[in-house]
Amino acid sequence: MNNSVTIPQSAIHNSQSAELELATIGEPADWTHVYGRAAPLVVEIGCGGGRTLIGMALSHPEWNCMGIEQAGEYFRILRERVQKRSMPNVRISRIDAAYLIGRFFPADCVHQYHIYFPDPWPKKRHRKRRLFSEDFCADLRRTLAPDGVLYVATDHAEYYSELLPRLRAAMAVEEHPQTWEDAPAGRTNYEIKYLKEGRPIYRLVGRK
Repeated sequence: MNNSVTIPQSAIHNSQSAELELATIGEPADWTHVYGRAAPLVVEIGCGGGRTLIGMALSHPEWNCMGIEQAGEYFRILRERVQKRSMPNVRISRIDAAYLIGRFFPADCVHQYHIYFPDPWPKKRHRKRRLFSEDFCADLRRTLAPDGVLYVATDHAEYYSELLPRLRAAMAVEEHPQTWEDAPAGRTNYEIKYLKEGRPIYRLVGRK
C-alpha cells in the first residue's frame, strides 16, 4: 500500500465526535477497543450523507458500524447526521478507503462490506483512481470474516465488467440482478433514483 498518504484532520476522533482517531488506534486497529465492545463490524464505503449507514446502525444496534466517505461535502452532512443521533455503535472517517482497510483492518475482522455506486472515474486518464484495484480486492478478501459478506452495486456497465473478474479472482462471487430482498425500492438514494428512472443496476454478493 502507499505509505505516503496523510491522515486528514477529519479522521481525528474526540469524545464529542463519532470520527475515528486513526493516529492513536494502532496498525492494525483493535476494533473491539475502538468501539468499546465486541460486535460484528459492518463497513460502508462511500456512504454519502449516511442514509444506508444510519439505517443499518439504528436497525442493528448489535452491530459496530463504520462509514467511510472521502468527499468533503458529503462527509460534513454525514458527520452532522451521525452526531445529531448520538449513535454509540457508529464511527466515521474521511479517508481513502483502500488505505484505511489496507493499514488498519486485521484479517477476518469484517462481518459485512457495503459498497454502492463507487465513483466510476469514466475518463480513461482517471481510471487509476478507481477503488476496485487488484490490491483492494485482495484486501477485501483478507479482511472479511470467514462468514462475511460483500455487497456491491453500480449503474456503470463498463466499470462492472472490470471489477467483476477482479473480485472473482479474490473470492466467491454471485451476481445479483434482482433488487435486494430487504429493500426492493433500493438501499441507497442513488439506487432508489435509478430504479425509478429505469436505469440498469449491476449487483453482486461476494463471500470468502
